[in-house]
Amino acid sequence: MNPVTVADLIREKRLIWVCCNDCCREQDLDPATIQLPQDMPVREVGKRMVCTGCGGKRVETKPELYASER
Repeated sequence: MNPVTVADLIREKRLIWVCCNDCCREQDLDPATIQLPQDMPVREVGKRMVCTGCGGKRVETKPELYASER
């Protein structure tokens, strides 16, 4: 099974769940707004992020669990 990519979430109109493992700040992001390759696996996105709350780099990303009504 192939990993879920940014493009998959854009096509399915789903968000990326983002959580900082240092300060526990979390939020959902629209994958169409991030400046990363669309073929990138969602779990790899966090490796390129920095927490806006604490500046931490231990950021975890996953497809949102439940599709939002957008």
